[in-house]
Amino acid sequence: MQTNDNTSQSNSTSKSRPGEVHWVVKMNHRNRTASWWIVFLILALQFHATGRDTTAWVLMSLQFLVYPHVVYLVARHARAPLETEINNLRLDDFCFGLWTAWLGFPLWITYLLVICGGINLAAFRGFRGALEAVALSAAGAAVSVAWFGLKFEPDTTMPVTALSMACLTVYLLLFARGAYFRALSLSETRHKLKLSEQALQGQLEAVHALQAQLTEQANRDPLTGLYNRRYLNDSLRREFGPGARTDQSVAVLLVDIDHFKQINDRDGHSAGDQVLKQVATLLQQQARANDVVCRYGGEEFLVLLPGLEVDAALSRAERYRQTVSVPGTVIAMDGAVVTLSIGVAGTTDKAVNPEHLIDRADKALYLAKSNGRNRSVLFAETDANVSVT
Repeated sequence: MQTNDNTSQSNSTSKSRPGEVHWVVKMNHRNRTASWWIVFLILALQFHATGRDTTAWVLMSLQFLVYPHVVYLVARHARAPLETEINNLRLDDFCFGLWTAWLGFPLWITYLLVICGGINLAAFRGFRGALEAVALSAAGAAVSVAWFGLKFEPDTTMPVTALSMACLTVYLLLFARGAYFRALSLSETRHKLKLSEQALQGQLEAVHALQAQLTEQANRDPLTGLYNRRYLNDSLRREFGPGARTDQSVAVLLVDIDHFKQINDRDGHSAGDQVLKQVATLLQQQARANDVVCRYGGEEFLVLLPGLEVDAALSRAERYRQTVSVPGTVIAMDGAVVTLSIGVAGTTDKAVNPEHLIDRADKALYLAKSNGRNRSVLFAETDANVSVT
């Protein structure tokens, strides 16, 4: 019998480090040594009452005083200490069966040894372990009966009964105490794991937020805050790639700031940057939620307009141009208002290469510049069909 301090351990108990005694082996050695001294005293009282010879006393001393240290050494030096210790518990139960049958099944001693042995093995093997302990005790009893014959002397003296009851009470209390502290330890471990999980979740969310921020930064022009050509290419693949709606028109505006080089040369690059940022703000403010406004080049911007017909796209271009050309809307350089030239192109044919669509807008922009700037031009297949406003 032993008082097991950890009632919920199983074969998955963590292994000890090389050179270190497994904690289960140490625990069981301590408990077995202490509790079996009490059993020795109980049997000594029983022997005194029933009158046993010297051989019985020697065997009892070997079993309950020497045996605990022998099985400890065996488990300590075994390759699989935990499994060896569980086998030691099985051997305990078998020996308990031998002793109870040889003593004639004294009621309190038999109950004490069998129930405690069953609880010990159940702590490591569950209900199956309890049944296994009972079976091993029965096997030990059967061997004893076969060798020494069947005796049935269930009565015990009052001291033996009282000490057995006290021993069983202390054993169950210690077992409950071990279970209680084990439950506390598991609760603390779960709490720490929960805190660690929350911290890890927070770190993952921070990583995801950082990834989103880096992705956003990689897709944005650092000066104007508009999307860059990388993001534009991704948007074009979505509009013209597999799965895109074939009945939805797509329009493109290619916007150029007129005489931008003169602004830089005359007023400095800082003033030029201010013009770029304010034009970018205007383009973004008048865009729809699904429009894509990009900085396409130095002073060029591209506005991708999904689902917009070319006539509506031309109207949008004019609204941009007229808003910018109003005095005071954007920085005026020496009284000169900044103006825009815009090329417009559109298609309902998703088989059209998106680069070809942008090339059409670029040709329309070229015509806008050639025809005096500060105007919007809609691309047509022939120069005669170019619409200039």
